[in-house]
Amino acid sequence: MRHFFGGLMLALTLFCAPAALAETRDDGAARLALANKFVSLMQGEELGAALSQMTSMMMPAELEGMSEDEAAKFRAVMGEVTARMMPRMFEAMAPIYADIFTLEELQALVDFYQSDVGRSMVTKSYQAAPRLAEAVQAIMPEIMAEMGNVLCDEFECTAEQRREMKAAMSQAVGR
Repeated sequence: MRHFFGGLMLALTLFCAPAALAETRDDGAARLALANKFVSLMQGEELGAALSQMTSMMMPAELEGMSEDEAAKFRAVMGEVTARMMPRMFEAMAPIYADIFTLEELQALVDFYQSDVGRSMVTKSYQAAPRLAEAVQAIMPEIMAEMGNVLCDEFECTAEQRREMKAAMSQAVGR
């Protein structure tokens, strides 16, 4: 009887597997389509400007020692490269969203970002991004210093190792 039941379960599994697999493939294609739609909705007009501004804000150490003209050229190149790379970046994002989110979740995201409130959120998020990056950049030296202290406490650094850690953490944040 056990063999009969086991055989019946195997037969049902084999019989249903192609349909389940096809359903998964169909769902995957629909999820990817919605993920692409979601990603395209996130690409507001302000995105390029926001990313360019954030990129240039995160490079203060590289700008030190440059003339104003060199720093302006550096920022311009960073902005251009960022703008050129954005399509590739967004292209890489859609499959990840499709893999993580359900069809229902992706549809809800698309519906939201197509709404007036959703479009406003995108615009305001890009407006907030440079200010958020600036806030993070302002506290980064403190975070890195604390990280160095905790690491040295954990690994029982000597006084010399602690000085080296402090110098390395300061250098990491461009100070």
